[in-house]
This record gives sequence, C-alpha cells and structure tokens, in this order.
Amino acid sequence: MNDLLILLGKRVHDLRAARGWSQEEFAHVSGLHRTYIGQIERGEKNISFENLSKISAALDVTLSELLQGIEGEEPSSRKHAPVELQRYRIKNEARQVLEYRRLLKRLRLQHTEIGRTIMALESPKPLHGPEIKVRGRTQPGAIRGAK
Repeated sequence: MNDLLILLGKRVHDLRAARGWSQEEFAHVSGLHRTYIGQIERGEKNISFENLSKISAALDVTLSELLQGIEGEEPSSRKHAPVELQRYRIKNEARQVLEYRRLLKRLRLQHTEIGRTIMALESPKPLHGPEIKVRGRTQPGAIRGAK
C-alpha cells in the first residue's frame, strides 16, 4: 500500500470523526458507497480527482486543506482544529440549541394539555353520558333498566 494513500485515508478519517459521522453517514453525505469510504480510510483505494472533490465538499474543506500534511509536513489540524471544523461545531451547536428550544416548546404544550385533561377528569361532571332517572333517582351515566 502506498504511504500517501494511508496518510490521506487517515486525514479523511480524522475529519469525518471530528464531525461525529459514521462511515455510513459520511457515505450518504458524500454520495459514495460506505465500503468505498472504508477502503479510502484504510489507504486501499487510489482516489480519482472527482471522488476527492466529493470528499472535500462533504467535509466542507478545500482540496488543499484535505491534502495538507500528507507529504510529511505536520498538518495544522493536528495542532489545532481547522477553522472549518470550528465553524462546523458552532453551526452544529446552534442547530442543537434550536432543536432543544423546539422540543421544550412541544413539552410545554403537552404539559398544558395534560393539565387540562387532569382538570377535566377531576371535575364533577359525569363522564359516562347523560344523567338518567332510575327508580326515581337521578344517576350520572346510568343505564336504563339496570338494577
């Protein structure tokens, strides 16, 4: 196996893992097959320029950033997360905050509805139908002719 392919595969793996994606999720985003992604990350496949472009686009990095450090120089991403990863994390955190707010709003609505349901169940109103006279006495929800 070619050392450059192994280094490139490790770089792709590191960037994918930094985003918290599984190989399957990354394959879906990039438009490539999951097993192909695994072969790339293990350095088993020689990647075409087109697929390299798909990978860099899916990872939201430029081609030069993707290839940075695979020829022996230490990539800056190993020292510090690239700016793109920091932007991605900020966007992801913002999405999570919005999702939490949406869920909180739904929970508040459900809480209100549960409170209304409890109040309705606790009210003295009959729940089983209209009041019916049985042997001269009024009973809520009674069945006619029941003894």
